[in-house]
Amino acid sequence: MLLASRLRDTFPFYYGWIVVAASSTVVFARMAPAITTLTVLIFPISQQLGWSRTLIAGSVSAGAIASLVLSPVVGWLIDRFGARPVLVVSVLALGVAMISLAWATIPLTFYIAFAAGRVVFHTSAPIGSSTVAARWFIRKRGRAIGVIFLIGAVGGIVYTMVASLVVESYGLKTTWIVIGLMVLAISVAPSLFLVAERPEDIGLLPDGDESEVTPGKNEASIPDPVGVKETALPEEDDDSWLLGEAVRSGTFWLLVFMGFTCYFVHTSIGVHMGAYFRDIGLGATSAALAVSLSWSVSAIGSLVWGWITDRVQVRHAYCWMFLVQAVSTLYLMLAGGTMGVFLASALFGVVSAGSNVVPSVIYANYFGRLSLGKIRGLGEVGVLLGQATGPVIAGILFSRQGGYDTIFLVFVVLALTCSLLVLKAKPPVRTTSLLVGSHAT
Repeated sequence: MLLASRLRDTFPFYYGWIVVAASSTVVFARMAPAITTLTVLIFPISQQLGWSRTLIAGSVSAGAIASLVLSPVVGWLIDRFGARPVLVVSVLALGVAMISLAWATIPLTFYIAFAAGRVVFHTSAPIGSSTVAARWFIRKRGRAIGVIFLIGAVGGIVYTMVASLVVESYGLKTTWIVIGLMVLAISVAPSLFLVAERPEDIGLLPDGDESEVTPGKNEASIPDPVGVKETALPEEDDDSWLLGEAVRSGTFWLLVFMGFTCYFVHTSIGVHMGAYFRDIGLGATSAALAVSLSWSVSAIGSLVWGWITDRVQVRHAYCWMFLVQAVSTLYLMLAGGTMGVFLASALFGVVSAGSNVVPSVIYANYFGRLSLGKIRGLGEVGVLLGQATGPVIAGILFSRQGGYDTIFLVFVVLALTCSLLVLKAKPPVRTTSLLVGSHAT
């Protein structure tokens, strides 16, 4: 925080973008145990260790199950102690977990290490980074969060290609060590030294507004997230919701269900996509390139979705995302040849970007900045349930039927249904007024 205070006037642009960049390195690092990294390695892991695809995919579900318990806790920690310490501890733990996979040669140790990495992937990295961005930006919130997940998508490309190249030349053990060292080298220092919790903490305002932060009219004195001091928040944040209010809102639970369905479909396809591409005739390098293409599209798509959410009602953007998910899944079933596979992968990347950016923006826009960590932490339970169940169900159906057609059709129906249902997720309306400064939740 001290360094951030000293650097706030150093740059020719708003310091919030430095905070976004520093937070983005954590989202970059969280891609180390991403499903696209695993989908490249699932084939050599199966060949070398003799494990089934269902067993390997189960590590993703194990991580999601662990995150189900920890996600609300992480949200509470972010609001109580701040995002910066949570992000720093998270990337340290992630780096150690990835390195330890080099010696994970039995399912139990593999599950423990990979699940630990997935907890960071699911909870502290995305929730912490997007919460910080949402607190630094209001009018430009979509763009700021879009930048964060753009950098994350670049991480997906980098880790996918590193995993593919290193495993072919040096084997699994070296691959995991290289990935873990990359996590530590890239993300620890920026998150430790450059992140400030909120612009008010260093005398700035959201979006780079010129006025200094001083308590006065049209501002509310609201307790600091770490519970140490009181800071003035601008009038746009007077409508922040407490966790207890949010859970009494029907909109909150509709968003939880949307998160479940989106990731039930998306994670299932992501885990099995690389192996599916190998099944229909692509070589190892082509399959890795196809998966990497999805991250390239996701990088650009993150900015596009951020731009969209700043200009249209965010529930409409969510509807469009589900429509693209339905179309991309249907096309994946029909894809043939290298070009067809690459187009299917590109459509998957569009959905990847939308599934990261749009929910992050809608939670912040609907519920404000004050208790966003706790609200996001609980809301992610839906996402985690989808990630825990989808890949295993897809793997079981593959084992029984020898293909993915049935589950892909189910995915198409689910996405189309949600594209209509999400339109009912209108901004929530309070039934009781917010008691400013209350910490009843």
